[in-house]
Amino acid sequence: MPSAGAVCPPLIVPVRRQIPGLATNKIDTTTLIEITTETPDCKIYFTSDGSKPTPFQRKIGGREVTFKYTAPFTLKAGKRTLKAVAVTRDGVRESDVMSKQFMVEEAGRATLTDTSTDCYSTEEYTSFFETSDIDTDTTFKSSSSASTLKNKRKPKKSKSPSRAKSPLRSSLRSSLRTSQNRVPKEAWASSQNYDDLGAEDGRHSPPQPPMPEGPFNPTNYSGTQINVWGAPPCSWPGMNANNGAVTFGVPVPNNPYPSQTGFLTENMINNCNPESRHVTVGDIRQMMNKRPKAIEEPPREPPKAIELPPAPKEPELQAVSPGNGDFKGNIRHIYAHMLEFAKDNRDFRLRVAEPKIGRMHEAKLEDEGDCYRVTLVMGKPGVPRGSLRKPPKVETKPKKPPTSQSFAEKKKTPPKSDPYFAMETEDLPVEGTVKPYDKFNAEQDAEVLRGAMKGLGTDEDAITNILAYRSNPQRQEIRKAFKTMFGKDLIEELKSELSGHYLDACKGLLMAPVEFDAYQLRKAIKGLGTDEDVLIEILCTRSNAQIKEIIKTYKTLFNKDLEKDIIGDTSGHLKRLLVSLVQASRSDSKEVDRNKAKQDAKALLDAGEGKWGTDESRFNVILASRSYPQLRATFDEYEKISKKKMEEALKSEMSGDLLRGMLTIVRCVRNKAAHFAYQLQKTMKGMGTDDDTLVRVVVSRCEIDMVQIKEEFQKMTGQTLEQYIADDISGDYRNVILALVVGGPPPNNASKSGKGFVEAVKNKTEEELDEEVRMESEDVKEDPTVKPAENFNAESDAEALRKAMKGFGTDEQAIIDILGYRSNAQRLDIVKTYKTMFGKDLIKDLEGELSGGLKVLCRGLCMSPEHFDAMCLNKAIKGLGTDEQVLVEVICTRTNEQIRKFKETYKKLYGKELEEDVAGDTSGHFKRLLIGLLQADRDESKEFDRNKAKQDAQAIFEAGEKKLGTDESRFNVILVSRSYAQLRATFQEYAKLANKDIEDSLKSEMSGDLLQGMLAIVRCIRGKASHFAKELYKSMKGLGTDDDRLCRVIVSRCEVDMVQIKEEFQKQYKQTLAMFIADDISGDYKNLCLALIGESAPKAEKKEKKGWFS
Repeated sequence: MPSAGAVCPPLIVPVRRQIPGLATNKIDTTTLIEITTETPDCKIYFTSDGSKPTPFQRKIGGREVTFKYTAPFTLKAGKRTLKAVAVTRDGVRESDVMSKQFMVEEAGRATLTDTSTDCYSTEEYTSFFETSDIDTDTTFKSSSSASTLKNKRKPKKSKSPSRAKSPLRSSLRSSLRTSQNRVPKEAWASSQNYDDLGAEDGRHSPPQPPMPEGPFNPTNYSGTQINVWGAPPCSWPGMNANNGAVTFGVPVPNNPYPSQTGFLTENMINNCNPESRHVTVGDIRQMMNKRPKAIEEPPREPPKAIELPPAPKEPELQAVSPGNGDFKGNIRHIYAHMLEFAKDNRDFRLRVAEPKIGRMHEAKLEDEGDCYRVTLVMGKPGVPRGSLRKPPKVETKPKKPPTSQSFAEKKKTPPKSDPYFAMETEDLPVEGTVKPYDKFNAEQDAEVLRGAMKGLGTDEDAITNILAYRSNPQRQEIRKAFKTMFGKDLIEELKSELSGHYLDACKGLLMAPVEFDAYQLRKAIKGLGTDEDVLIEILCTRSNAQIKEIIKTYKTLFNKDLEKDIIGDTSGHLKRLLVSLVQASRSDSKEVDRNKAKQDAKALLDAGEGKWGTDESRFNVILASRSYPQLRATFDEYEKISKKKMEEALKSEMSGDLLRGMLTIVRCVRNKAAHFAYQLQKTMKGMGTDDDTLVRVVVSRCEIDMVQIKEEFQKMTGQTLEQYIADDISGDYRNVILALVVGGPPPNNASKSGKGFVEAVKNKTEEELDEEVRMESEDVKEDPTVKPAENFNAESDAEALRKAMKGFGTDEQAIIDILGYRSNAQRLDIVKTYKTMFGKDLIKDLEGELSGGLKVLCRGLCMSPEHFDAMCLNKAIKGLGTDEQVLVEVICTRTNEQIRKFKETYKKLYGKELEEDVAGDTSGHFKRLLIGLLQADRDESKEFDRNKAKQDAQAIFEAGEKKLGTDESRFNVILVSRSYAQLRATFQEYAKLANKDIEDSLKSEMSGDLLQGMLAIVRCIRGKASHFAKELYKSMKGLGTDDDRLCRVIVSRCEVDMVQIKEEFQKQYKQTLAMFIADDISGDYKNLCLALIGESAPKAEKKEKKGWFS
């Protein structure tokens, strides 16, 4: 008996009666060979040339060598060695190879050793076999060689007992004697009508195809082996008699052989076509003399009565729709309830019945928490959609802030995420970082993407700002709209414009979630080698419903069976684990059976720690089939009886890919978010980055549970996931990954400048543009990070500062705790009190004790805003050379009142006019720009004139893009004197007129300091917080730090709009400002900067810190 679970070897048995004195391996060409096995549900494969059967490579060199057994078959004459093997249907197990050798004789031929008187000579039937397809290794000789052997040696009498004459042999011998010189006709190969020819007709000889090649006889269309003779030889009377013809249709009484003919042979025998036989000239004359019968018209049927089509059957009214992917069932459910609602609601019924409705334009299903909202947009016949666009109402009065009730009523629920995300194993409270965009417009996004890739260069920021801030269903709509509008596939276009891991991330975002998983599995399997980590990550973490969708999509995309590909590329216990998971048969029950948990825990203990070696199959059965709640209970019971956690037990019993697969299942059962946090830490831990895994995890989880993953990551490492990513990767690749991890609304830059701004303006009416200008011109509540301290006492603070600088050394932290957490007015009071109490200037004492960026920062904090600006301007002007960047930053960004104040302060401090110093240190159009701004004469009203905006836009266009060269004075006049609201309207009109953004035109028409000054004005008009965020980024970008610029921006904006600057910084650069500062500077300087922007210094944790999974 084979061992448990093994496959029994097949038995090769000839189907015949036992003949005394005849060896069991001697058969003739009519004997059927049967191959069986005792193991049920097995496939049997065999060879007849002595080679080992190979079920998975049946053809060698284009020739079939290994055959699949379906029914008994016969062998041709010769020495035949059959080898057979039994294989289970899943191809995992196979039996030992069984071999058997046969000596096959022609039917009716006697062996050379048979010398009894009833034997017959080979000379009597040599002519019969000379036309047969006999292999060269047959044991029979020709007639001449047989007769020579008989003449030379007298055969001895056989000692074996004589046997009775066989009726089959006698019948065959008698028919052979009557047809020594005739060739037999194979009934199976001819299409002639032998009933017409008969045994007496010797004139017609049908064409005889050669016997099929091969060691055994062929297979018919239904898959059963057949005997090419149609029935045992000599069983038909008259065979080979009467001039070589064969008589068919005569029944053979008591035929001991079952019919082995196939469909084609039976059809030939029973239904031959008499018109296909050979004919003579006389036959042709007789056919020509026959007159064809007149064709009678068939009687006309009476016209049928008009049958009306059956009335459409209304769908049944059900309380709950089927769901689970049955979209047709859900639509029928909605239809049934709409009919029911129309029956009960007269007004709705009459309104729906009256108009003629066209085709459907749009349909949406939205989840509103306590219900679902279905929205249908149907067309009007003959009216193109969008041709009757209604302009929005324009309100002249400022809008009142909406109440909480009205906001809740007007709030629209964003589109539902991809259904694939809702198929998670357990319904847990999770939240993704990427959410649907409320102002989504697929066509507009497609236009922006097209513009970002058109022409020389690529605007990667525009691509990131769209793909990373749209939900997956919205990205699928963009992809579809792009192909409809431009006739190109968006993914293929990105391949030609992008590269590296940034391209991988963008491609993954444009795929449907199930398509992305199927693509990753195919990528892991195809080619040399297999990426088992990808197979483990996807198959061990997806639910039953998700795995079923993956299998369908894999088959659709690649025309391959996922299970077969996994079997072909993996082996051992890992293959069994993955195949088990692919069955998608894990229990989905939420119930917990505590007794079953105890039994499973005991079984796992006995299969692992409780025995020598490990029974991996027992772990496979339990981990791959039990529900997640049941497995949690099992792990708890295991820990009670083993005093070990399940992860520790697996590590002690297994290794390699199998261990990783089992650990993945256990970790996902315990906490899926923590598992993916651990995977992300591994991708960036140590030297190098596993970019493929990083992209795969971030893209697949950003819309499911990325918020929880970030929380688990911070618990595990003591650092934020954003910080890890920012330290490990760079460029556009870093930007898109950080955008997916951070989430939030998309940056406004895409709609406020560049090609996105141009496209947005072109698609809006003047009323919409006016409303946009009014909203942008409203006063924005600025939010500072440094606020007045409570319980302020100037004397105690002055005393503390004196103590911090007195004696040997300096207590920098005490200075930071005071200057970093007091408002400007409080700091000025401290400076005055310090001088009153100690007779010293606090600023000079700080300059004597501190150095570097910390000294610059503390000096600026102890000055008033206008004093600080005047000092910065004087420092930029005096001495050799001029720091034009400081002049641009201060003069081009301040209001009229601020300019007047620092001009007065400059005159008091340095005894000079600021305007004269600026004029003496600058020149050209840049000097004219700064002098114009120093007049502090800009219109600061919030009113604007659309007609004047069109005139200014035309003037700018004619001064720049439309002419050869540039009239800088026209730009100067408009940008220096117009109000911010008027300039916003002018920029809109310029975009429509020139089809180009004003910033792009400035970059193409100007250069140097003049360009930087005008760009600073335009950017401050569009968003001052965004402009200063860019300035902070420039101060820390690349090698080294521009400490003066960093200190200047932080000191001047920390009590104005630093909160908005931090938000803009994160939107634009996908990192927090605190992270950037912490990476670029250090020590007390860093601590004071972080205090001024309202952040505390992050904990100094090493990146290599291990998590709780390690």
